[in-house]
Order: sequence, then structure tokens, then C-alpha cells
Amino acid sequence: MYRPEGKVIFPVNPVYFGTNRFECHNFAHFFNLLFIFTNMRHNFVLNILTLATLFLFTQCAEDKPVEMPTAAETARAKPIAYTAPSKEGAVSYTITEGVVYWSAKKTLGQPHAGEIHVSNGEILVNGGQPISGKITMDMNSIIVTNLTDAGEKRELESHLKHSDFFGVEKFPTGTFEFEEVIPNNTTPDFNWVVLGKLTLKGKTNSVNIPVRLKFDGDVLTAESPTFQINRTHWGINFQSSVIGTAKDKLIEDVVALSLRLKAAPQK
Repeated sequence: MYRPEGKVIFPVNPVYFGTNRFECHNFAHFFNLLFIFTNMRHNFVLNILTLATLFLFTQCAEDKPVEMPTAAETARAKPIAYTAPSKEGAVSYTITEGVVYWSAKKTLGQPHAGEIHVSNGEILVNGGQPISGKITMDMNSIIVTNLTDAGEKRELESHLKHSDFFGVEKFPTGTFEFEEVIPNNTTPDFNWVVLGKLTLKGKTNSVNIPVRLKFDGDVLTAESPTFQINRTHWGINFQSSVIGTAKDKLIEDVVALSLRLKAAPQK
């Protein structure tokens, strides 16, 4: 991804939100397409271009956390003149409230949803523009919000804290740190994309988070639409596809996340 430091940039392509890479779990479909097209007698270049187009459209739906802009939206999009603000004179905002919302599911089954509490953090801002920041999540605070049976809720929450998942005894916190942001004018759901590093269970990977940043007096609010990560990139492999789990017991690798933060100027 092009990451400018001061001139003109173009509207953000939403396909990069979450863990910033394409992933396809539909390889069988891809190779079937390859076989068909390599046996056709049309122009070779046309075959390759058509195959590439079909391949892109057969990417797994769960790996596309934010919809692509429509043709009309793309036509209206214009380059954004942007100069990253200086840290000189910037104001440090302390996070006063914060929640990360999560949703995950088995391949055959209903999703579970829950929350993780943000224990602390800071965001450096200059002239209403974010510069850098860090948030810390209390992994012991993970809860399930969609179960009404107290026993089931308690059992699942206990398992999520186990080493099968987040191993909170050894890894009590998770962090997200960023030193780079990109403005967005392509979609109305967010006005910034935060390019950062997410650390869970001692493993760190790049994650791009779309964020709508708003100011109401001295209060800064940051909210994200849903984005997705692949839990196996952080070694959370329990009943995942990477260990050959049977389909009827498979828990999907992709986890949907969103967040809401409030912060105030550091006193």
C-alpha cells in the first residue's frame, strides 16, 4: 500500500481493512476455473484477464469485512491533499472509556458475541488529526453477551481465557499501537484509517482499522465499523482450519471486531 508522507493521496481501498492481505479458502474452485480456462481456445491474454477477474470475485465473503465502494462512489472520489501533522504542539488524549466488540462462529452454528474492556491508552492529536497512539486491552475482562443461560455463558468465558484461545494467565493484556494514519473520503462510515500493530498472545501483526473520529468540546470519540482479523495469525488455532478440524466442529478463523473509545485531554 502506498503510504505518503506529505503530498497527495488517493481514497482508501476498503479491501485492506483488518489484517491487510487477501485470503482465499476456496482453492478448489480456483483450480477448477484454471482447468476450464486453460482448455478454452480463445485469446490467451483474454483468458488470463478473465480468470484473474473471476478469481477475485471468488474470494471468501468473510474475508471482505467492508464493502467496496460503488462505481458512482468511486467516480466521485477525489485525491486528498494531506500533510501528516507535526508532533510539536500536539495534545495527548487519555482514553477514559473503551470497548472492543467481537463476534465469532462455528461453520455450522450461530455466532457468539461479546466484549473486551480497554483498560488504558493514549492518542496523540494535533489540529483534530490523529498522529499516533496505543490502547491496552484487559484480556481477563472478556465476556460473552449473547448467551442467556448463566452456565453456558460462564463455561464459554472460562474457555476463552484458557490457552486454547487467549491464554490470559500468561498474556493478561493485548495492545494496539499505531504511528500512521490515512484520511478517507470514499465512504461515510469513517474518516480515518489507522495503520497499526495488534499484539495478542505475544504475537504481533499489522492491522488496518477504519475509524470515525469526532470531537465534542474536549471529548474525543473514536468508533469503527466492523473489520475482521484472522485469529490464527496470533496462534489462536483451537478448532481452526489450519489444524485440519472437521467441518462440523470447525470454528471459523475470521473474527469480526469493532471498537468504541472516548478520550479527554491529559491533565
